Formats: sequence, C-alpha cells, structure tokens
Amino acid sequence: MQIRTAVADDLDAIVDIASMVDPPADDAEVDASYYRYLLEHGHFVVAEASDIVVGYAAVVDVDATLHVSDLFLHQDARGQGIGRRLLDAVWHTNSASAPRQTFSSLHSAALPLYVRAGMVPMWPLLYLNGSSGALPASPLEVRTIAGEAAAALEAEWLTWDRDADYGYWAKRPGARIFAVRDGGSTLAVGVTVRNRAMHTLSRFACVDGSVMPEAASAAARWCGDDVMVAVPGTNRAVPMLMEAGWRVVEHRLYCASEPGLMDPERLLPHPGLL
Repeated sequence: MQIRTAVADDLDAIVDIASMVDPPADDAEVDASYYRYLLEHGHFVVAEASDIVVGYAAVVDVDATLHVSDLFLHQDARGQGIGRRLLDAVWHTNSASAPRQTFSSLHSAALPLYVRAGMVPMWPLLYLNGSSGALPASPLEVRTIAGEAAAALEAEWLTWDRDADYGYWAKRPGARIFAVRDGGSTLAVGVTVRNRAMHTLSRFACVDGSVMPEAASAAARWCGDDVMVAVPGTNRAVPMLMEAGWRVVEHRLYCASEPGLMDPERLLPHPGLL
C-alpha cells in the first residue's frame, strides 16, 4: 500500500470512488471540477494498491485553519488502517500552528478517526430540502453580483480570503453568485447551482446572524422552487425551514480542534470548502 500525492491522472479513479461512497445529496453527478480544484489549491493524497487508487484525502487552507475537505475509501479497502494513514499524510503543518476542522460522515469509522486527530464533534450539519414557495415572503432584494465582489464582502465580514473559491463556484454549470440587499445595504452573499433535479444553495454568508432567516428565505425563493441547503444545526434558519415543511435528507457532524473556527450563525457552508 502506497500513500502519495494525487495527480491529475488520478481524477477518474477519485470520481469513481466518490460516486460509490459519497454521492451528492442533491442527486447531481459528482463534480469532477471540484476535485480538480482541490488538486490545484489544496493538499491531496491518494492510497494506491497494485497501481489502483483505493482511497483519497484532501485538505484546504481556510484562513488560519486546515479544513479536511474529503477522506473516502473504496468499500473493499476499509478496516485496514488506510484512513488513518491518509489523514496523517495529508497534514502539511502541525495542529499547534493550524487548527483543524471537518464535516464527518456518519460512517462508523469516520468520527473516531477525526476525534483521534484532535477534532471533536460540536454540532450537526443538516442537509435540508424543501419548497421555497412555503417560506415566508421577504421584501429583501436579490441580485446577481461578481464573485470578486462577494469575496470582498466576506473578507470584510468574516476576515478571510475566499476569492479563489468564488472563482471555482462561479464556473460550476448553472451557478449564480448573488447578494441579498435591503435598500443600499448588502446583508448576505451566496452561490446557487441548478441541476436537473433541484436548486442547491451551495454557500451563503450573512453580515450578522440576526438577519439569517429572512435573508436565507429571500435567497431560497430567488433560487427556484425545489431547493437543497446545508445548515448548521444551531443556525437560526433551521426552525424557519422546518416550520415550512423542509425535511432533513442527510446530516454530518462538524468537528474541530477548538471552538470558534467558523461562525455557524452567519455561514451556511459548502461542506468541502467551508
């Protein structure tokens, strides 16, 4: 068994494994461009046995933290300690200088692996799906904006640089980057993607948590009728969505080496890139 840095020629095998063990919750096809982006901007390793890729792990730098974007194994490679070897190999600095975080799947081996690596569970990430027409109407205005403008607002609100990430999100098929405005003030920015099954509000950030429910309602109604979004379980938008009949179709656990690495009140994250 060899653990090595991933290369472009590994992408087909990585997408095949993702399609089997981590299919998208919104019924879309696995996005190969996401893994290409991780190759270019993250730290990506694969496990290879007899010249066959059987697992992979990737980490991206988010502000001053390391976010584990992905760690998955082919089902035939489980129970052999390969996940631990992948996680050990993907760190490019030690946890003392860079706190760690991830969204753990519910597979029985996932959470113990992350806890042993110093990331403890803090709250669930709920994948919610429902009709935007059932949400409260909002007077807020939603309009498309450039990715650079959205990234600049996030840098102001959340003090991090997401310019490259917005560049990736903007290039996804059916993607729109938008702002939610109240008169002359921008309250939130986000990204929506449409596939043949539904719309996905794939990322959403607010200037303040107090405006999250109304801003999220306006954004979801603008996206389209059938919408999927990943929401931290502690976020103020959860009661609004559930009262509107939205249902939890999947959930993961946010794990971190210390509290406060992300703000679950102001951010509906992209699970892979935060």
